[in-house]
Amino acid sequence: MRYQRPDFVPADFVPLLGIALAVLGSACSDPFGFSAEPVEGEEVCAASSEWLPNTPALDQFKPLPHPATECPFYRGGWQNFLVAMQPDADGRPAMLSYPTIDTMFEPALPRAETRSELGDIRQAGGRQVLIDQNGNSLYYGIHVNQAYADFLDAHGLHTREDVENASPRLFFPPGVVEFKSAWQIVEDGDSSDDYITITTTVPTLSQDGDRIIEDRDTPREVRARLLALHVVFTLPGHPEFIWATFEHSTGTPDTKAADGKRNVAPASVGNPNLEDPNNLQDDSVISPDDHLLYHGGTAANSGNQAIAETDLVLDEATQKFANQQTSIYRMFPASKSNTIDPDDAISSLNHNVEALFAQAAGSLDPADRRSHYRMVGAVWMDKPAYYDENSALQNDETSPFFDEDGFVDDIKENGSDSDFSILAGEDRLSSTAMESFTQAPDSFPNCFTCHNTQAVTAKGVPIDRDSSGVQLLEPKLLNVSHVLSQFILEETQAEAAAGEATP
Repeated sequence: MRYQRPDFVPADFVPLLGIALAVLGSACSDPFGFSAEPVEGEEVCAASSEWLPNTPALDQFKPLPHPATECPFYRGGWQNFLVAMQPDADGRPAMLSYPTIDTMFEPALPRAETRSELGDIRQAGGRQVLIDQNGNSLYYGIHVNQAYADFLDAHGLHTREDVENASPRLFFPPGVVEFKSAWQIVEDGDSSDDYITITTTVPTLSQDGDRIIEDRDTPREVRARLLALHVVFTLPGHPEFIWATFEHSTGTPDTKAADGKRNVAPASVGNPNLEDPNNLQDDSVISPDDHLLYHGGTAANSGNQAIAETDLVLDEATQKFANQQTSIYRMFPASKSNTIDPDDAISSLNHNVEALFAQAAGSLDPADRRSHYRMVGAVWMDKPAYYDENSALQNDETSPFFDEDGFVDDIKENGSDSDFSILAGEDRLSSTAMESFTQAPDSFPNCFTCHNTQAVTAKGVPIDRDSSGVQLLEPKLLNVSHVLSQFILEETQAEAAAGEATP
């Protein structure tokens, strides 16, 4: 990435700069045998000693755009992750006590008093179901911080009509955080010592012809472990949200996917190309090793393929899909469109967080498993002035710079570091556990391809990418958050189910 030390550093950030060298130089007892030495030639992106053992809330400041360092954005993602995943007195992550769709909105139809804590097995994009190597679907959760709930209260956004009639120009304030989590059922005999693991409830699944039915009103208790987490937050000047994502790691040193420690899914060795965007002509094996969401030996053209819902076979007694699994891999190794090399700022920050955990090992709660996760990347608007209603927020023909001389070539060569780019960070950022089937360059290859200000459909995608779909919300600045459209979707489904049940 391009790096130039900024002339001005926000006052809130000054105490945090320079801590990396102190952390890296400290002698400490490291449970992983990790050598906390600086990585030669990398931009130093600091981890703050204040983050552990008890992580404070993120101070609000306005970070500088390119050519200044991207560290403040990545640091904000890590700090929000640490806050949300901090174990409470029962060892459960703090996030699980945060507001949810069920607690913030008023449904038109009554719901059961007891509903499953997690829910929704279908992914946005095509509403496909990911099935792990044990034959279980993943289960997803959505939580927000109190500032998000307070914003809804302040603007009276509680019912379907409230949300639908909200001003298209209303936008989220600084300090709002949203979390999307992906959880895997823990099988008997599985070792989950290094995962954030909880006892929770999930929907009871059933099969009605060609449809899989999720009944959140009939919860069943399971043990589940966290595989991945989206940490989505606003800062002053960035109402579009900074979209950061994390995955589980088996240990240090793990600064990048190439280190081989991220066991959710393997990464390809190269980026896909537009001539074969889905790697359908590529029969090379991604990895010989099994991963949580990948069967070792699977070829590229056999991976990232969803099973059609009409072909799914559910054993309702075991709640498993009979002899059916999907193999997932990361299509863009560094989550960048123009390179397979990870951003130095992320590698440095992940390295420094490893050192920070090693230094704090003796003071951490025994239930604390936060050190076993790594930031994959983050994406945000480098030019938030172009955050506008009914906008795709992409470096494509919809960009305000599309007609500029050199736009196409410079974007192709430099990606989000291009002077023409309206985005910054990882412009091909997807979660292998949450956007498993939409990573290809002709699909929904970064967060903003779905989370923008265009009209949203029932598939969780913009209307211009789903012309036959059911529109949930008209174009709005608030549409960057799918908490609102998910509530509308659940209302639509509840009303449809009630209609079907009516004689």
